[in-house]
Amino acid sequence: ACLADGAEHGAAVLAVPMKATVKESEDGKFVTRTLERSRLWEIQTPQVIRPQLLRDGFRRVHEENLEVTDDVSIVEQLGEPVKLTLGEYTNLKLTTPEDMIVAEQILASRD
Repeated sequence: ACLADGAEHGAAVLAVPMKATVKESEDGKFVTRTLERSRLWEIQTPQVIRPQLLRDGFRRVHEENLEVTDDVSIVEQLGEPVKLTLGEYTNLKLTTPEDMIVAEQILASRD
């Protein structure tokens, strides 16, 4: 579905609605505000982008020294739309040893 959305819209990303409450803090010590969860999406992989759009985005990021956190944020810097494609909560980002334990449990449950 994400590939088809990327082909149709130029850029697409798998995502799931946020379950967690997200707080913003300016100093890392005190809460500034609570972000509205209904508007927040947890981004997953894959992120699908038309090659020319990505090249144009990388050029702009380089020329303007912009800060980006993932591939689709490059497309956002161009002002182009990024389609959210509904993913699955089991599509985990594997970053920490604890993530591997959870992933192994998910895989074991599918046997």
